[in-house]
Amino acid sequence: MKNTIYSLIALVFLMTSCTKNEHAVPPQTISKKQKLSSTNTQVSVKDFGAVGDGTTDDTQAIKTVMAYAKTNNIQTVYFPSGTYYIKGTGSVGIIPLLNGVSLVGEGRDVCKIKLSSGRFNPPALFFQAWWDEPAVSNVTISGIDFDGDIAHQTYMDTFQYCHALSINNGENINVNNCRFENFRGDGVLFGDVNEPSLNLRIVKHVVVHDNDFKSIYREGAMFCTTNSAEFYNNYVHGTGYLVGGVDIERHSVHEQVTNVYVHNNIFDFRDGTGPIERGKIVKYRRAVAIGFFYDGYTNNTADTLSGGHKIDNNTIYQGQIDCYNHINVSIIGNTFSSTNEDLSGVTHVTAPAILVSNFKGNEIGLINVHADNNNITTTMPNGGISFKGYTNCQANGNTLTGATINMPAQDGIALNNTIH
Repeated sequence: MKNTIYSLIALVFLMTSCTKNEHAVPPQTISKKQKLSSTNTQVSVKDFGAVGDGTTDDTQAIKTVMAYAKTNNIQTVYFPSGTYYIKGTGSVGIIPLLNGVSLVGEGRDVCKIKLSSGRFNPPALFFQAWWDEPAVSNVTISGIDFDGDIAHQTYMDTFQYCHALSINNGENINVNNCRFENFRGDGVLFGDVNEPSLNLRIVKHVVVHDNDFKSIYREGAMFCTTNSAEFYNNYVHGTGYLVGGVDIERHSVHEQVTNVYVHNNIFDFRDGTGPIERGKIVKYRRAVAIGFFYDGYTNNTADTLSGGHKIDNNTIYQGQIDCYNHINVSIIGNTFSSTNEDLSGVTHVTAPAILVSNFKGNEIGLINVHADNNNITTTMPNGGISFKGYTNCQANGNTLTGATINMPAQDGIALNNTIH
């Protein structure tokens, strides 16, 4: 979330204006044989030449079947068991997502879509080519293992844009029972950044549930320019997470990031480490990062376009939740368990299990963050709950073992907490 880390994001989105037609796929016809295995609601990638043997390039077959599905109002492209190898290229992404076309696999343990190895700064695997497809809505992604093969790619040190799925504008999106592993960017990314006008592109009504996020370099899931999203029953673990397991982030005053609900997930950072780019290697990372940095609010006065989030009933090992400059946030009923690590020189993380802070120190109107009924067990110094530069906040009913609560009087009140 640091300016120097994210300064290239806007450039990546702007690059799309130079590649407006490179992913266009012409309408397709279907043979008599193919008709026998297709229905009015579903068509199989193997009917269009996909092999799924882990070596044959299935890029064009997937593009073709998706285009056919859209042209013929078929709701779902089905991926039978197999490993679908993607050797295709693109400047921003490889396979464009299409409005109303869902991708459903036989199951994430038997169905994989894998990026080919030996790439330098690879683009997103599936993405929205918004110049051709202004909205990607009414889409389900389910039952697929998406593998970016990060160990066999090479990157610039600052590169972090190889996502599994990227959707900039649309609504009614459901991502479930998938696995996202080994990507340099995000597992899933929703919304856009640095818009020239308010909510030029925005994603609404997103549900991400029952997925496995494993070893994603930047974030498991990123929500920017998003209104109404839910992230639940997911397992986030492994190496990586430069910014966090889930990142809820606003980048400019022309964006809205509201009403993101993160609950009943497991964030387990014991089985991996953060990337060396954070300064040095430690396990401790952000489970949920909430922020508005960069230029901040107009006249340094908070508005209502970043906040309304609920972060509830998550289990977090060796990690934290932080909230910078969003308002009306509840952090309730989470369980934290962490052991001491030396965080000196490490960026993108702080010691408190829950940190609520005025990032620049001069923003006004930062209000109403509740940290209630959390259970924190830690040997991390200053690993409890900390507030700074907010008002009308509360920390009530928490149980802390090995930690305390830092709640300045001007920030709010702390009541009925148990400190061991």
